[in-house]
Amino acid sequence: MTDEMFFSPDSKSMRRGKRRSPRTETCRPCYVWPKDTPENKMRGVAMDISPYGLRVRMVEILPIHARFLVQLMRDDDFREPLSLPVECIVVRYETGAGGFTDHGFQFAREALKRYELRPLKTDRRRLRGPNRPPRMHTIDYTVGNKKKGR
Repeated sequence: MTDEMFFSPDSKSMRRGKRRSPRTETCRPCYVWPKDTPENKMRGVAMDISPYGLRVRMVEILPIHARFLVQLMRDDDFREPLSLPVECIVVRYETGAGGFTDHGFQFAREALKRYELRPLKTDRRRLRGPNRPPRMHTIDYTVGNKKKGR
């Protein structure tokens, strides 16, 4: 992929990129709106997506470090949603030719709460059973079917 390898400044060696996971190319219409004002929906196109974020092409320029909700749409008419809105943070933008701006969004994931694990309290006596002496069982075997009688 083009974002996995880069040439060093002296053009003598290659080095790995900073990407955590490869991008998946998409061309999906989406709505973008500020978290605080849901009535201010802007249209955009999701160009690629990864497990950590996505790139959206829009006409507007959004401020960096602002929180937005992004909702992918199923159709080009922006009528049927494909997914639930996802909270994202704008981490970068790049203005290109044609008046469009590519925005890099990072998914805003809250830190998971770790709960302290308590040791499991068990009653060991119940698991072992009562302390009884072992019981002996006697079994009679008949060897060779040598019964006399009948």
